[in-house]
Amino acid sequence: MTRAAIAESAPKHAVPDRPRVVRMPSDWWDAPSVVALALTPATQPAKTARRFTRSTLTRWGLGPLADDAEVIVAELVANAVCHTEAGATSDDRDPGRGDPRIGLRLFRRAGEVMCAVLDPSDAAPVLRAPNGETECGRGLQLVDALCDVWGWSPVVGQGKAVWAILFCA
Repeated sequence: MTRAAIAESAPKHAVPDRPRVVRMPSDWWDAPSVVALALTPATQPAKTARRFTRSTLTRWGLGPLADDAEVIVAELVANAVCHTEAGATSDDRDPGRGDPRIGLRLFRRAGEVMCAVLDPSDAAPVLRAPNGETECGRGLQLVDALCDVWGWSPVVGQGKAVWAILFCA
């Protein structure tokens, strides 16, 4: 069977023009295990976030989740940096200090881990249909494929948090 025939026979999933908007449950902020990392856009934030995530999950005894979690946080951080830089003015950031409003939070509760990236943008993330002609726009497709549930939540006075939950044993 050719690749085109396989693609035609595959089930078609409608891709929404926006993510599942599920409010981040307020009790997550009080999760028993929470770690945070401030990210500076100019210093390879996705790489820093991946290393921090792998190290944290390994320390929590959740190493098997690290590969998926690394991809998820890298994509969420890349989106945050891209959209923060696109919408920022010179008054929004002190270039010498970086932007402390971009941050990674990892939350652990019984049976699940949440990866959340906070950024100052109020714009909702958009899950786009894959397009073979563009070089960007696939990050949230990866997040959607790798996690059990994801969404975004406004953070009063600070923009939003885009988050993904991975279930674990």
